[in-house]
Amino acid sequence: MAWEDQLILLNAETFSESHTPDEIYLRDSQLKEISLCLWPITQSRNPMNCWLHGKPGVGKTATARWMLQKIEKEARVRTVYVNCWEDPTFFSVLDRIANELRMLGAERLSKSFKLERLKRHLSNERLVIVLDEIDQAPPKERHAMLYNLTGLPMVGLICVCNTQHVYFDLEERIKSRLNPVQILFEEYSSDELLQVLNQRAQHALAPDTCTEELLQTIANLANGDARIAIQTLKNAAHMAEKDGNEEIQASHIRRAWNAAKDMERTHLLRNLTDHHHLLYELIAKKRKVLSGDLWRMYLKTCDKRNIKPIAVRTYSDYCNELVDLRLVQTKRAAIQGKVREFRALD
Repeated sequence: MAWEDQLILLNAETFSESHTPDEIYLRDSQLKEISLCLWPITQSRNPMNCWLHGKPGVGKTATARWMLQKIEKEARVRTVYVNCWEDPTFFSVLDRIANELRMLGAERLSKSFKLERLKRHLSNERLVIVLDEIDQAPPKERHAMLYNLTGLPMVGLICVCNTQHVYFDLEERIKSRLNPVQILFEEYSSDELLQVLNQRAQHALAPDTCTEELLQTIANLANGDARIAIQTLKNAAHMAEKDGNEEIQASHIRRAWNAAKDMERTHLLRNLTDHHHLLYELIAKKRKVLSGDLWRMYLKTCDKRNIKPIAVRTYSDYCNELVDLRLVQTKRAAIQGKVREFRALD
């Protein structure tokens, strides 16, 4: 048998996070809302800003990237995609924009100079900027980028975040200036995830190398998270090839699922603060813990490690973020009062 005959994964790029599919499935209402916000800029008027939010793996980034391609191709509006995990400062965001727009003379290491150059450059341009993972920018930098970019004429911002908490924590003057339309991305159902997987499989895998039944198994395991479902399918294809199989087996799905879960958990935790890490560590160690007990354990550990603890409100926000990121599960405790029980997800 020739080596080519053993290939299952024919187009790995289709499984990458940066891949933008030709068609966005199951997000018609979100695409319509974003289009309505951006429509004025196609008529050379100031657009409305958007804040896309929802749990990981619900299509926020893919939808935002697809919209950038559409508006640039159909309306000749310039677009820039920025990932704030890679570019977490206002200076690095400006630098990214300058490079993408090929702005001449913007090399000087000064935020004010780059911003002034951008203003001049945009005197005859329209621009839509996606600020993905905007929660990864430190608060001071986040405030600076949002305040200054919203002050530019003919610029629309699409902010992408797992939660609304980051928006509500912005300074009032910035919230008022940004004034985005909040667009929620709901979790996929198992049947919807199956459609997403079928689309990726058709473009990435050799024909007849993964059955509908196995795709349904992945969709059921993924619990609404398309990112981890797609990663599982990619891993399974790699494993099947490595094992010398001509098609993906159920055993590959099980191994790939565990690998994808571990990778996703590592990725999410890497993007969080030390205090998020500590709270997750305490919850994972106890398996189940009540909110009041968790707070006391947190304070005790901070004292022991000589760490300044965060405020109660911030603690509550951080716990909510761990839940939003699917790292932790919560439910109302079966005791009197507003007590929650936290449990680390496997």
